[in-house]
Parts: sequence; C-alpha cells; structure tokens
Amino acid sequence: MSNQDRHGSSPPSKFTSLYLENLDPQVSDEALIQMFSGFGKIIRSIRAKDFRGESRGFAFIEFESSDSAEQAFEHMNGRLIGQKILCVERTPKVSEGEYI
Repeated sequence: MSNQDRHGSSPPSKFTSLYLENLDPQVSDEALIQMFSGFGKIIRSIRAKDFRGESRGFAFIEFESSDSAEQAFEHMNGRLIGQKILCVERTPKVSEGEYI
C-alpha cells in the first residue's frame, strides 16, 4: 500500500529522490547510474548491498531537480530491467551514511 493510499492525498510535487525496488541483482552501480542519468543530473545513488557486497534488490537515486526525478519516475516505473520489473517510488531524501 502506498503512502498516497494510506493518507488519501497526492505525494509532494517537489520530490527529488526515488526508491527503486525489485532491482535485478545483476544490475551494477554503473549500469544503474547510466540508466537514470538520461533524465538529469544525479546527486547521489545508493544501491543496498549485503555483508558480501551483493545487491539486496533495492536502491535510492537522488536527482538535482524535481523535474528530472518526475521524468525518471514516469519512464522507469514498471520497466523490465534485466530479469525483473522495476518498481519506482517517490521518497524523502536519504541522509548520507544512513543505514539501509
């Protein structure tokens, strides 16, 4: 259930960060940045990894502008990336060094 469904209101229009889930473990950090950099300048990309350095299947992308984030959200949500369908959601910014 999305935040919008729980609260019955629209998400903020000025978000700059995206949460990516159902990320194919074969997608590298470089490939992730390459896929999303066409939408605008990326400030930060964080792909969650386990203690062995392997993908945990989710990531965060922060764009410089809300327009870039909106375009990425609209174009990438539901796309087949590798062997999985990517789910993209708007999210608050992730603080640097925050445990994921």
